[in-house]
Amino acid sequence: MTNPPEVEALYPSRSGAGALLGRQLYQRARQPMLLLGITPTGVEIAANAADAMQCKFDVIVGAHIRIEKIGIIGAIAEDGDAVIDQEFAPRFSMLQVLDEAIDRARRAVKTERLLFRGQRPMRSVTGLNVVIVDGHLTTPWKALAAIEFIRQGEPENILVGAPVSTKLVQDRMSARRVDFVCPSVIMDPAGHPRPFGDPQDPSAERLRSIVVAREAA
Repeated sequence: MTNPPEVEALYPSRSGAGALLGRQLYQRARQPMLLLGITPTGVEIAANAADAMQCKFDVIVGAHIRIEKIGIIGAIAEDGDAVIDQEFAPRFSMLQVLDEAIDRARRAVKTERLLFRGQRPMRSVTGLNVVIVDGHLTTPWKALAAIEFIRQGEPENILVGAPVSTKLVQDRMSARRVDFVCPSVIMDPAGHPRPFGDPQDPSAERLRSIVVAREAA
């Protein structure tokens, strides 16, 4: 029995995808600009995009809100409010479960923040054109939670960018009138099986992202 052929990657590497995204963002955003990579999957992309655009870079820490047997129903970014899928309509008996899921996400954000930024606060966004960057968007919730948090800092404008996204995510962004930049939109709601040519190891990607965040920011 022969193994199925390996799916060709959309981009040779995350760094290459970030550089390409940076060139597209350069056509859409104005200086002064700040790129914020969503942890962990947007960090390496954002750092390389910022390098291509010669602009400032930082990380924004987010966590999905998950409920067992249901899955991801929203997200939190930094100390912002929870953003919940409007299609998720919990019964009264599930409200405690939802509160517990939100608490877990907040604890995850605090842990990740120490790893990615230490005690350093995120750069100020006031008066800047802010681009929130992720890598392979199959759900919109971390990006939308990041938008809600960033708005508190009174930026000039907010965009969301990703090298790869599903059509469903693109539609969600459009419904909320989010300015969204994505070179590769995938029809399959599960996304692309191999968006980047780098090894698809979440643990290794997370470790790389921590190193990039500490060095680049």
